[in-house]
Amino acid sequence: MKKVLTNKYNLIYLLAIMVYMVVCVFVYWEHRLDIMNTTVYAFSYKYGFMARGVLGTLLWQYDNLVPFDAISYNTIYFISKVATAIFFVMLLWFVIAVLSKCDEKRTNSAKAVLAVLILISVPMFLSSDNFGRLDVYLMIITLFCLILLIYEKAEWLIVPAVTLAALIHEGFVFMNLNIILVLLLYKCIVKTEKKVRIKYIIILALTFILPSIIFLYCEFFSHHYGTEVFDECYALAAKVSVDNLPHKEVLAHEILGFDVAGVEQEFHKWNLEDSSIFIVLFSPYIIFMTMVFRKYAKSAKTGIDKFITFIVLAGTLTLLPELILKVDYGRYVYAILFYYLAIFVTLLTLRDERIEQVFDHYKGVVIKHKWIAILGVAALFIFTPFRGYRICDIVTLLSYMIYGAPMRA
Repeated sequence: MKKVLTNKYNLIYLLAIMVYMVVCVFVYWEHRLDIMNTTVYAFSYKYGFMARGVLGTLLWQYDNLVPFDAISYNTIYFISKVATAIFFVMLLWFVIAVLSKCDEKRTNSAKAVLAVLILISVPMFLSSDNFGRLDVYLMIITLFCLILLIYEKAEWLIVPAVTLAALIHEGFVFMNLNIILVLLLYKCIVKTEKKVRIKYIIILALTFILPSIIFLYCEFFSHHYGTEVFDECYALAAKVSVDNLPHKEVLAHEILGFDVAGVEQEFHKWNLEDSSIFIVLFSPYIIFMTMVFRKYAKSAKTGIDKFITFIVLAGTLTLLPELILKVDYGRYVYAILFYYLAIFVTLLTLRDERIEQVFDHYKGVVIKHKWIAILGVAALFIFTPFRGYRICDIVTLLSYMIYGAPMRA
């Protein structure tokens, strides 16, 4: 860290990120919590071991300690502001960790990738769709785990961290756990010292098993609560909602086990419409990413290299069940982009030779076509922020123009 903070150019880079964060707060923050993001605070462990019950339990316990009514929209709003600030701090810490582990030759390449990651990440949790969403806590934990993997210190903390993340939201298993598992498996393969390899094998096994058990329980065994609990949670969720209207579907699913697939049919239609437009608009970036993936894949000469290539590139396949069964395509697009940007830059810090070769090659391409690269990065702003059911605002606008505005949006 000292190396980063004593370098003038690194300090300027970090200052630019902080300025961007402040600007984004003024430009993108919509100062409102969606009913999805307040309703989850109605779930708590006072009813039993309930899915997504961590934050609601903490709020319930806090309410028992203070002399005023802490279970309110304003309390959750404040908590969400704090969580967003912590997310910004973790992003900065991740940037510092990457730069501290890159030698001078790799620093500029790392900065370029980090700039794109920061560009799409900072606005993500400022819109009403995602402000205060459970995802922000999952991202904080994910960044924390990546930082541990980069510094290679106290990595055993990954196990309780990912367990906590799965308790916060069982969807962590599909959305965020992939990058941590891939990097741990990578270390199991490349580390040659027996004791070190055994350490990573144990951490990898626990990192996979514990969140998976929580997911299986939450998905198949936790929806046994009766109408009395539903009514109480409904009243609580209504109380903390800005409009006294809770998210009925998530309450019915998590408490009573109701299948919400039928209710989400309209959202699936939006997903198809938005995806057709997004793929066209985003096609230059998709083509560039495909070229990078091919370059990385072609550099694999041994069987081990090919296996590492497969796990790195296929890591986002964990999102397939979400893409098929669920409807939050804005969240999924962000998760996919974050995965590839973060894993490539993290592998760079771990001195992966093939990633270094790919970075060197495309560094030359970017320098040769500097203005195209600058224009490409600048054009990413039209996609930010990524949202929830709808991918992003520009895609939604074009969808309305092409397919017509839906009955509800």
